[in-house]
Amino acid sequence: MRDLAAGAARRLWTSPWQRRVAIALAVLLLLWTVSWLAVPPILKSQAEQRLTALLGRPVSIGRVAFAPWSLSLTVEQFRIGGSDAQQPPQFEMARLFVDAELSSLLRLAPVVQSVAIDAPRLRLAHLGTGRLDIDDILARLKPANEPKPDDAPARFALYNLRLTGGELLFDDRPVQRQHKVEGLQLGLPFLSNLPTHVEVHVEPRLAFKLNGAAFDSGGQAQPFSKERNASLRLAVTNLDLAPWLAYVPAGLPIRPARGVFSSQLDIQFAVGADGAPKVVIAGQAALADAAFVAGPASDTAIAWQRP
Repeated sequence: MRDLAAGAARRLWTSPWQRRVAIALAVLLLLWTVSWLAVPPILKSQAEQRLTALLGRPVSIGRVAFAPWSLSLTVEQFRIGGSDAQQPPQFEMARLFVDAELSSLLRLAPVVQSVAIDAPRLRLAHLGTGRLDIDDILARLKPANEPKPDDAPARFALYNLRLTGGELLFDDRPVQRQHKVEGLQLGLPFLSNLPTHVEVHVEPRLAFKLNGAAFDSGGQAQPFSKERNASLRLAVTNLDLAPWLAYVPAGLPIRPARGVFSSQLDIQFAVGADGAPKVVIAGQAALADAAFVAGPASDTAIAWQRP
């Protein structure tokens, strides 16, 4: 009886469909292993070379990890060099983690389940008359051809974006003043134009310190309701724009000369039962005591006192 059972098991294993399944699994495991070992060094080398050529600045990456079975990518110690070798990096980031959905392959559009950005730091310098030390990078990134009005928007789904420990150092060299944004925290449930069923676990939030003054928007979420809802409130009261107008690019045909800005905005995030995402912005924004100038002589083009 035991010999009959063993023979039946051998015949089952050696059946054509069983061999096909075994071969398919072996090929899949081989592809996973090759991707796991080969993609990180290739991606690191190509990204450094291509980004250096694109930006005209040295780009370095400390480590890249890729998990083909979950389509997750980790990039660590990403740096973009300054305009000269004596300056600190223009931009650096401790870690970027992207977890893509396998449905991206079926939709032929990126569906990202979560993105985590840890400790990004950007350094900018104002050189005067609206010129910044990244003008050379912006000129390189400017598209050669303007997009056509009838071009279809790119289809994508980005969920659970979380940025922590962000920092912006702004050096206003003409007036020898520095501004600093630190402790930047940003959480967005989604940015998407594709209906999906990705689980949302990030509550909306924007928080930071500007020159030592703390700002925290706060947020509310209902992750367990049938229609997952969340809201983010942005309130600004009588913000005088005058100290910041020197940083407006000089090449604009019409430039602001003064203004006082106030807003009370509510950003609503909602995912219906069908997985269709929706973002609604409601509220009020006002610009009072405003003036805009045009031309090299800075002639007043338009002005008003109250909105």
